[in-house]
Amino acid sequence: MITKKAKFLRVLNNVYFKKNEPVSIVHFLTNRCNARCSFCFINFDDPNTFKNELDLDEIDKLTKNLGSSLLNVNLTGGEPFARKDIEEIAKLYIKNTTVQSIYVTTNASLPDRVESFAKNIINYDKNIELTFQISIDDMPQEHDRVRKISNLFQNCLDTYQRLKKIDPRVNPVVSITVNHENCENIEKIFEYLTNECEVESIKCTIVRDEGVYKTPDKKKKKIFEAYSWLTNKINELQKEGKLNNYNTNSLQGKLHNQKDKISWELIKKMYLEPKYISPCHAGSLFGIITAKGLVYPCEILEEKIIGDLRKNDMDFMKIWKGSIAKKTKEFILKTNCNCSYECALTYNILGNWRYQPSLLSSIIKY
Repeated sequence: MITKKAKFLRVLNNVYFKKNEPVSIVHFLTNRCNARCSFCFINFDDPNTFKNELDLDEIDKLTKNLGSSLLNVNLTGGEPFARKDIEEIAKLYIKNTTVQSIYVTTNASLPDRVESFAKNIINYDKNIELTFQISIDDMPQEHDRVRKISNLFQNCLDTYQRLKKIDPRVNPVVSITVNHENCENIEKIFEYLTNECEVESIKCTIVRDEGVYKTPDKKKKKIFEAYSWLTNKINELQKEGKLNNYNTNSLQGKLHNQKDKISWELIKKMYLEPKYISPCHAGSLFGIITAKGLVYPCEILEEKIIGDLRKNDMDFMKIWKGSIAKKTKEFILKTNCNCSYECALTYNILGNWRYQPSLLSSIIKY
């Protein structure tokens, strides 16, 4: 039996030297969603968007072929809780892979289902950590209008408060996506969430061009200014101990908080004028699985399909180490590929020696 130390050393060897197995996967469980956000990248007008999702048997087979370095999986969509078997899917990842944390992105429109999922998963595995990214992007009335679900803002707060009470391993975080709809209202939204709604864990992302969504050019500067203000404010309140992001009682939470600070500064440097800052490890340490079983290095490179799981007997690592994947990784490195995609940036930071002193400082404090 492999010891924890041996597993840790194997992951380190992969992250800093071999870079040939994913450390994190974003798995789009479904494209179905009960919201219709104005800045969403999914094409809801195409009826084929919702067809041919991977079923539970296929996901079982997939999770047995994800390598030996996987630390995190992000279950997302669409709205992942549109799948009634999401709990079974999470358990397959826990049972069949080496994941230590599960990240779930949700619009929180189904509080009962989310709460039940959280309770059942932490009871299923005593070591797993759960993070829920709950999307709130505006004041109550505007949030519901933009996402086109009545009473959604209140359901988000209800879900957040329920999850907070479950267990220290359950970490609900309100995520604000700065976009063309809310960029001129960010300060008001933030103050309302922290003062009136007593939200203690907030992170932010910046909208990006992807799929059917394109950022209006005239709004980009405003989006950048709002994102800069918001990240600076979150950082300020974290230093004062008035705001958390990820669970500060865990090593993983400490690392994530420090990583976010680095990520925010990198995004500010490249958002208005895209530029190469550091090597991208998408396709090496990080990857995407779509609802239909297509494998990509990241969400941004939509034309770079590495492979189809169904055509490869659900063998992810066969695709990951295949000739198409190799050419894709070479393309990413040779072209100095860069973007503001936070999920990929996480593992670009983790796998880059330049950022280790800052990350190590958070471990020492821990």
